[in-house]
Amino acid sequence: MKNLGKIILSFALVAMIGLLGAKGVLAYNERSIVCSGGGYFDKYGPDAYWSEFGNYGWCHNSNNWCENGQCSNQSPYTTPPFSMWRTYSGCSLSNYARWNMGNIAQWSYWYGFIPSNHASATGPYQITYNGGSSYNFTINQNNYYNRWVSLPTTQNYYQVMNTWLNDNPCQGTYELGFDDTEICHEADGSSAYCPGSHNP
Repeated sequence: MKNLGKIILSFALVAMIGLLGAKGVLAYNERSIVCSGGGYFDKYGPDAYWSEFGNYGWCHNSNNWCENGQCSNQSPYTTPPFSMWRTYSGCSLSNYARWNMGNIAQWSYWYGFIPSNHASATGPYQITYNGGSSYNFTINQNNYYNRWVSLPTTQNYYQVMNTWLNDNPCQGTYELGFDDTEICHEADGSSAYCPGSHNP
């Protein structure tokens, strides 16, 4: 009986730790925002083609963007840098970036934040999900101004792992903005805890 009690206690502790871990992962009303800086954002390609702007984007705290009652200064990612990055579109791959979404084992909707400036190209994005599957899509950044934009489909995806964006839309000298991304867990197609509309 003593051993049975220890086993039950062990299971209870494991369950409690699991719940606490899940709560940490799903913090900020079940949104996980990845800012374009720090350890969750990696950019590649020649430094000469990257430009940094410190006063644009959702994670730039002083602007305090708000949407659906959620404000940028409430984000768990409140440490510098708050910058966005910019490169120019080209006709061959040169500069690109990856946002590490954290491999959270849940169904989530994806969003990208399009800042008010330095974002006028049609960006070729890719998300990876569910252990290695991928979905490719484009966002015409020129159509949005300080807005969270969803995927071109209303579909959610399981275990979104990474977001990729590259500078190869072949659109002359248009600017391609690299700003914040997020995944948002929802019970249905809309939620007060997630930004904007599922239809961009």
